[in-house]
Amino acid sequence: MSTVRDAAFDVLRRHGLTTIFCNPGSTEVSLLTDLPDDLRFVLALHEGSVVGMATGWAIGHEAPALAVLHTTAGLGTAVGAIATARVNRVPLVVLVGQQDRRHLALEPFLTGRLEGLAGDYPVWVNQPARAQDVPGALARAWHEAATGRGPALVIVPMDDWQAPFDGEVLAAPARLLRPAAVPDADLAPLVRLLAGARSPAIVAGAGAPWEPLVGLAERLGCPVFQESFGARAGFPQDHPQYAGVLPADRERLRGRLAPHDVVLAVGAPVFRQYPYVPGPLVVPGTSVALVTDDPAEAHRSPADLAYLASPAAVCA
Repeated sequence: MSTVRDAAFDVLRRHGLTTIFCNPGSTEVSLLTDLPDDLRFVLALHEGSVVGMATGWAIGHEAPALAVLHTTAGLGTAVGAIATARVNRVPLVVLVGQQDRRHLALEPFLTGRLEGLAGDYPVWVNQPARAQDVPGALARAWHEAATGRGPALVIVPMDDWQAPFDGEVLAAPARLLRPAAVPDADLAPLVRLLAGARSPAIVAGAGAPWEPLVGLAERLGCPVFQESFGARAGFPQDHPQYAGVLPADRERLRGRLAPHDVVLAVGAPVFRQYPYVPGPLVVPGTSVALVTDDPAEAHRSPADLAYLASPAAVCA
């Protein structure tokens, strides 16, 4: 008889989630005991390290990584690392253990109030309604993490893994394509803005694509700044056009960007600050354009022109 655990392992294999970063507890034992030989287990000594290692793996492989956490204690301890992954646009599938479904209503020891514990930092959170929905939830979490470029959480009660799974339907596509092309006509306003610039500059953030952004910067012959407080470099810092990290207050920011009549932010907010200082972000006469695939970032940015599109496609 096929089990939910068997089906879940098939989902992990299909999506390349065969490296499991974990600091396990009792609610994960039924998942992890006697792992198949093709699944690699990586032990960490702290849940922040679990998510941190998974984050590094995801960045290096440019694909979602899998982290397994232990109910309230594990998820609660990992929230800081989950928030960091979200800010740095790293796709993660985070599987969180939960107490046995059969007596959750009685709130036994290790029952976690998990769905809101990480706040708004996950791009998606789900505790499947049935044990048989777990494999589909893991598949969907992979898609949600890749599309939302952040952590997607699946909460799984510990008894779900041994439940039967025969003839069930996965509530997720086997393959999902995300066409990223941007028509030339849509790019015309940005092309005109950059073509008419006397002294353009670029601000790169965690969502910036290195190779096409380097090509664009070299074609424009302009300096490239790193967004302030960005933990993930948006541009190679040994490149001769790299101009350093932007200041984190408005007065110094205005001074740094004042020589430039057009500033293009790529995969970076407009503009990340820390101390409040009154006044505009840029001097009068400087136009700001933004390219991002993060809807919230696009919607809140005070830019003159914003593109909600693939930064790689736009830069290319």
